Amino acid sequence: MPKNRLRSSAIALGAASMLVLSLAACTGPSPAQSDQRLDSAGEQALSRAKDFVEKSQAKVTDAALASDSPAIATDISIVVVPCTYAAEGCKRVADSVQEAGKTLGWDTRMVDPAGDPEKMRQAIRTATQLKVDGIVLGAIPEILVKDDVALARAAGIKVVNAMEPNSKEFSDAQTGTDNVLAGRMNAALLTVETGGLGQVITINDPQFPAIIGWHTGFTEGLKEFCPSCTIVKEMEFQLSGLQTTLPQEFQATLTANPEVNAVWAAYDPVVTAITPVIERSSNPDIKIVSHNADPSSLKDLKSGNKPVVGSVGYSIEWIGYSAMDQMNRLLSDSLSEDDRQRTVPNKLITSSNVTTVPWDGDADWKNAFLTAWKSDK
Repeated sequence: MPKNRLRSSAIALGAASMLVLSLAACTGPSPAQSDQRLDSAGEQALSRAKDFVEKSQAKVTDAALASDSPAIATDISIVVVPCTYAAEGCKRVADSVQEAGKTLGWDTRMVDPAGDPEKMRQAIRTATQLKVDGIVLGAIPEILVKDDVALARAAGIKVVNAMEPNSKEFSDAQTGTDNVLAGRMNAALLTVETGGLGQVITINDPQFPAIIGWHTGFTEGLKEFCPSCTIVKEMEFQLSGLQTTLPQEFQATLTANPEVNAVWAAYDPVVTAITPVIERSSNPDIKIVSHNADPSSLKDLKSGNKPVVGSVGYSIEWIGYSAMDQMNRLLSDSLSEDDRQRTVPNKLITSSNVTTVPWDGDADWKNAFLTAWKSDK
């Protein structure tokens, strides 16, 4: 056979081989899924997961909004203590409390403990020594500050707990969200994204009660929606190692478990920390589900070219305003027992339903508070 015909045949054979490999890469299952198929129970569970995802993504229409307010207390000083101003969720609650305080005409200042438990306690002790009227805690675990909060309340200072599902006895009032439900939303989405065949790493920060709730909802939801899913590795970390030790540990875990195709992240800053690791890995198609719906994750969801595929949102700003509304009612001795525990709605946000950045809760809650406060000034 002439050389040019041999060369043409080799090129054609090579091109055909490349086409086959390309099609396999585009359409074939991952190594973790290649020999797996869902049984009847798995198919039914996947169908339930799809229904739950659709419901979880729907616009929020059932939300209790402020309709009245007692007279606004005057000459009030408030200290807000976030978990750390460096974390997006904690920053947002601190900013919203200060914004609401300015609207109410109160002296509102922030003390940032930078994620240090001792500095959290010191911030509360400082507020007590200053004899402020109220303290708002933003994502502060009860176990870290329980004794200092008790001393502040004994001194007559009102304490409102925002975001963390601490005990009813811990503070005078609290506003949060349904964390277990949020975790189930992520479990359903991960099920759909992996076709019911998830090989999952969970990255948990069990210091915070809210995250414990998310993790519980996720793991229980995964059993319900994805019986063929496997949690390959459960990682734990502390907030102080978010940008330092966590990426290194995640890299090692991913290398040791190449079958992984999905990650549950405790909250969106974790997504930011591990995304570069996934993008550099041998499997950049790994899917991440998370919580908070911070602006960074919503922008990545909207772009559609990052590993994050969903984040469960709740309006942190709504929580901040609600906490200050509760504070005003406490200071005027008009907060009812039923109103001491408030919940704002969750929503599963993906690339298909990003609306505002950050998510506004699908409700005009801010105008409701402002109208109520203005009418009773």
